[in-house]
Amino acid sequence: MSDEDESDLLAELRRPRPYPAVSITLPTHRHRPENQQDHIRLRNLLSEAEKRLLDDPRIGRDQAVAVVQQLNEAADALDPEHFLEGLVLYASADEARTYLVSATVPERIVIGETYLTRNLVAASARQIPYLALILSTGEVRLWHGVGYELNELDHAEAGFPVISSGADRDGPPNRTGDHGATQDFRNMLTEADRKLTPLLQEAVLPVVVVGLRQHIATYRELSKHGAVLAADLEVGGLLHTTAPELVEQLAPARAQLAAIDAEEAMKALDAARSGKRYAAGAQDCWQAAREGRVGHLVVEESLLITARPQEVEGAVRASLVLTEPGTEGAEDDIVDSLVEMVLAADGAVTFVADGELAEADGLAAALRY
Repeated sequence: MSDEDESDLLAELRRPRPYPAVSITLPTHRHRPENQQDHIRLRNLLSEAEKRLLDDPRIGRDQAVAVVQQLNEAADALDPEHFLEGLVLYASADEARTYLVSATVPERIVIGETYLTRNLVAASARQIPYLALILSTGEVRLWHGVGYELNELDHAEAGFPVISSGADRDGPPNRTGDHGATQDFRNMLTEADRKLTPLLQEAVLPVVVVGLRQHIATYRELSKHGAVLAADLEVGGLLHTTAPELVEQLAPARAQLAAIDAEEAMKALDAARSGKRYAAGAQDCWQAAREGRVGHLVVEESLLITARPQEVEGAVRASLVLTEPGTEGAEDDIVDSLVEMVLAADGAVTFVADGELAEADGLAAALRY
């Protein structure tokens, strides 16, 4: 999905809907036996959602039954064998939508006047595009990845694979890969590095270098792209592996890329604090977002804040009344509206691990001015 398509989708999901609009999120699993239990946990969540809908005095019984039917039909269409790390399910009286996301989500039910999109935003933010350079004694292959999507780049696209011209290319490496440091091997790595240049000029992407330790060390010694060599994966035998197998092998590298992204977000907050362009906590971040001043919002993944925007003479003021979940007129998760405001003003949003922003009560922002 292009950035434009994704933006359009999120805008459509965020548009106001007649109450109740139900959002359900559930952490799921890719493999048996855990994914078989996920369906049971989903049914339990649906039962809880049904009870809340039927007990809500603002919802007529026919309307509640219609939403429950949409939820059940959507759940019936799901196959646990296709589950990823998270499930997001939306439903109102006349529609239901489901999204399988490759990011962990909390177990949650939110009932409001719009769908909860923060988990889709967070999942999208984790889909960091990258290049994976697979090194071997006689050949270098290049893959392009975005989250769990992985495609090998061929000769027409990028000039890969790069193949050694030396006689040693078919010989097995020793345990340290030392014989790969021959001049022919170095020439191959240099050529592979040269072919990376135009790709990185089109889009500066982090590069994951995969291979035996000595192969990686030699490549790093020769490369002119050290600034973008973001992660190493010391494992051999992946030259001819399939995309699904390679995706699983690259999991530690993707986690490292996500950690680097979160670290950069925290550095941006430190710089903003030093430059007196910093806001912390729900009230200050909300006010800054209403004024269009948030350049980069950083939020803890599981943060949940129930609040009602304060109104004076019918005009929404830039402040919040914090309250308890289920309070009439309040948003169960005001963070979702905050994220929406920041994105609508072309700001960036990064989700970090719980506890990273404890001093800021779970969210902080680098301001434009």
